[in-house]
Amino acid sequence: MTFPQAPSERDSRARWLGIAAACWLLLISAVALINSVGLSRLAEQTQSSAQDAQVKALGLRVADLERQADTDKRRPAPISQAEFANARQALAERMARLEEAEEAKALIIDLQMLQARVNGLETRLEKNRQVASAARPRAPVATKPKVPEPPFRVLGVELRGGERFLSITSTAAPSLAGARLLREGDAEGGWRLQSIEAQAGVFQVNGQTQRVAVP
Repeated sequence: MTFPQAPSERDSRARWLGIAAACWLLLISAVALINSVGLSRLAEQTQSSAQDAQVKALGLRVADLERQADTDKRRPAPISQAEFANARQALAERMARLEEAEEAKALIIDLQMLQARVNGLETRLEKNRQVASAARPRAPVATKPKVPEPPFRVLGVELRGGERFLSITSTAAPSLAGARLLREGDAEGGWRLQSIEAQAGVFQVNGQTQRVAVP
């Protein structure tokens, strides 16, 4: 059997229930406010992170574009077909000149080597010639005997009795008083008269024939 509650108890209970409900609402409101603030900060952080990522990506893109621009600046300018043909022709001519220079240099070296060989052969031939000349017995050089001066002087040619005589005089006493007549076959001081010519007397002396002019 239940007893009816008094009016004061019902009011007190209702008051406490109101207070509890108000506290509960206050708590729920606080939790909701806290969650709202947290969500707002999280959204701000997320948005900030997204902006940072975008800024970083844009920075990387700008750096890449700057590198490409720098590369394009350093890249040589394109040349035309005519310029390429001229450069190729100049290069071919230069290569031809270099090949000619190399061939000329090789030819000069070959000529120098040949000249050195020729000089060596000439030197060897000269040495062999000198050795052969030194080894070959030398033939005695025939010295021409010195012809002595006649010990007389010819005065002239005289004709006596149809016979010609050579008139001479001694060089020691060149006077007409010491004159002597020589016929062919006569001798004077080792000089034998072989013949009398119109302008000279032919003598034989030391195995040689000598002519003495007639004045």
